[in-house]
Amino acid sequence: MSHGLFIRHQALPGRRAELVEVWERFMPAAISANAGHQAYVYTEVADDPDAVMVYQQYADAEQAAAFLRDAAYLAYLDASEHLLATAPTVTVVRPRWTKHVG
Repeated sequence: MSHGLFIRHQALPGRRAELVEVWERFMPAAISANAGHQAYVYTEVADDPDAVMVYQQYADAEQAAAFLRDAAYLAYLDASEHLLATAPTVTVVRPRWTKHVG
């Protein structure tokens, strides 16, 4: 069964655009190179101008845990922490059904 994560990053008021810029600097190449990702969706929260939310899907929990320790993700967290109102929140889910994203 697949393993999924919803991760919410809450920026300081008015700082979401900067947070997105930091994500764009560190994450796309790491995500593209990660064979463990079955799906990855980066979104801006429609009703919160200071939040982004990510959905990640993996074959198993070990692959998810490994990515959360990835050097690029840790560099992103380090480079973005001054833009965050709170630490990212991670919600673990069990995907039951998916359709092609894109």
